[in-house]
Order: sequence, then C-alpha cells, then structure tokens
Amino acid sequence: MTENILQQQTELARLIGQHSGDNGVFETAIPSLFVIRYTHVSEPAYRVYKPSLCVIAQGSKEVLLAQERFEYSSAEYLISSMNLPVVGQIITASPEVPYLSFKLEFTQDLILEVMNDSKLPITSKENAKRALFVGEMEFSLMDAILRLVRLLDSPNDIPYLAPLFIKEILYKLLRARSNSRSSSDCTRLGASCYLNLRKRQMLPFG
Repeated sequence: MTENILQQQTELARLIGQHSGDNGVFETAIPSLFVIRYTHVSEPAYRVYKPSLCVIAQGSKEVLLAQERFEYSSAEYLISSMNLPVVGQIITASPEVPYLSFKLEFTQDLILEVMNDSKLPITSKENAKRALFVGEMEFSLMDAILRLVRLLDSPNDIPYLAPLFIKEILYKLLRARSNSRSSSDCTRLGASCYLNLRKRQMLPFG
C-alpha cells in the first residue's frame, strides 16, 4: 500500500468513526451508503449481499460463498455483483483499533445506465460466472470514495453531488485496467449485472 493510499485510509477511518455508533451497521444520510463499526471479532453471520462495493478502512473480514473463501482488508475492496447469500465474519477488530468499513449499494439499473452512457464493452458469459470478488485498492478509486463519504459532513450537498460521485465510483470500478486482477474482476461486475438484468427483462442477446 502506498503512502498516499495510507493517508486516504486514515481519513476514511476517521470519517466512518465520526458517523457511526458503538457497534453495528449504521444508515447514513446517503440512502445507499452504510457505515460499519465493531470493536470485537464477530461470530459468523448469514447475510444477503446486494450488488455493492465494500471497503474496509481498518481491520479485516472473511466472507464465505458456498465453498469459496474471500478475505480482505484495508488494502483491498470486495464487490458483489448480484444478490448473494453469504456468511461473513469480522476477523480483526479490538476496542483500541476497531473494525471500520462502509458498504455502497448499487441497483442493477444504475450499473446498466453507467455502462450504456460510458459505452463500456460487455464481456462474454464466461466472465460473469464469478459474482463475488476482491480487488486491490487504487488511489483514484479511493479519491472518489472519500469525496462521497465527505458529503456526510455537508448534508445540504448530498442531493446534488452524491448521485454524481456514486456514478463516478461505479464507472471507475467498471473501467479499471491498471492490473489484470482488478481488470478481470470489474469486467465481471459489469457482465454479471448486465446478464442478470437482461434475463430479468427477458430480452434477447445480440
């Protein structure tokens, strides 16, 4: 992790701590944004992940999907591209250094809108098979994330700026090309959501 991203993580942790309570998942003034704070390691818990981006500012977490295990921390992010039943467990947290994270949910309609507006390519069905994946955090993505979370300190700006920043974050995820891991993962995000939306609308391919 670079020094710049470390500084960004420190600011994100401060903002999450400022806008969360003692322990739990907390709604924010931005309807699709949730902040999470825990001062202890948790027991495994069943959840249904919606299409979303999960970012840890402090601590680490493990997520189980069927037979696959995903572990991520502040150097990474986790993406779910569809509704998924998972088992999640916070594995690094303490009263001195609490687990701090946020979850930003996307609708499949928004994903399709960003892909259509930006003319991003749709990949094949093969790339859509994996619906949960971990990518490496990048400076430009964290910069957009921080601009969104900072809006919690300026609630009057939320109705106007939050939708723009959310689209920017989603766009950066979909077009990521900086390394092979994030590129393939984010391509799968777009392909998976596109294929699911087409199936839901019962539209033909091609």
